Amino acid sequence: MQQSTLEKVFIKSFSEYGDAIFRFCVVKVSNAELAEDMTQEVFARYWQYLRDGKDMTNTRSFLYTIANNMAKDWYKKKKADSLDEKMESGNVPKDPTASPEIVAEYQAVLTVIEDMEEKDKEVLLLKHVEGLPPKEIAEVLEETANTVSVRLNRATKRLQEKLGVEKT
Repeated sequence: MQQSTLEKVFIKSFSEYGDAIFRFCVVKVSNAELAEDMTQEVFARYWQYLRDGKDMTNTRSFLYTIANNMAKDWYKKKKADSLDEKMESGNVPKDPTASPEIVAEYQAVLTVIEDMEEKDKEVLLLKHVEGLPPKEIAEVLEETANTVSVRLNRATKRLQEKLGVEKT
């Protein structure tokens, strides 16, 4: 591809996915500044990938995969802050139009998710915070879609149990 075409593809991808990748990083690392740095690095790696002329089938999954791998590397170096600290510091994005009750419920669910095992937390955040379908979660986590569906089902059941939600 020509340089101008690459730039257009990159700018379009950044415009479409930049905010979502940033939010994902904020939730993963509990720090807005670090999330900004990670987001920049995700897109720097994406730009290099484009310049190298490599093919990719799903840009969004590719970007989430890079971000997820960076977060895993960061976790290996430093333990994450508690969700309570995130809420107090204002690093978790909130819907400004949501009622206080909805924000409180959302924060309560995130608190429970934060205390869950990493394998559960990972799929629940990708599904319910980032809105990724199981197929894209599978690409991000480098697992089969069937494995991700099973993990989501089991993690959801454990979350319902922890929240005391009636199973239907």
